[in-house]
Amino acid sequence: MWERDDFPAWSLPALAAARCAAFQGKAAYDRLHYALFEAFFTRGKNIANRDEILEIVGEVGLDMDRFLVDFASGEGQKLAIEEYEESVNRYMVTAVPTVFFGQTRVVGAVPLEEYLTVLEHLGIR
Repeated sequence: MWERDDFPAWSLPALAAARCAAFQGKAAYDRLHYALFEAFFTRGKNIANRDEILEIVGEVGLDMDRFLVDFASGEGQKLAIEEYEESVNRYMVTAVPTVFFGQTRVVGAVPLEEYLTVLEHLGIR
């Protein structure tokens, strides 16, 4: 899927962007949060690249002036780092995506069959 030579080594810029979107409300956060996932996993966008993040922000219709001020302030990054530290220290999350099914978790971008196997094992499928 990834056809570029700049695979993002981290997702902190995207996480910070999502936190900044949250300052515009839950609906704004949801739109950007899901758009960032979609952009990375289906369109091969580099969600660590500021310009590509701003392109995605524009696509979901956030107040760009407010977003730029919030993004530059570093407050979104601070909140993202706090959330990251909690996820690592409390839940042992070390990769995105990490999906929890009760005490069972699926780590990384894995084939659909792995999710289906977990659901079957849990008696959900």
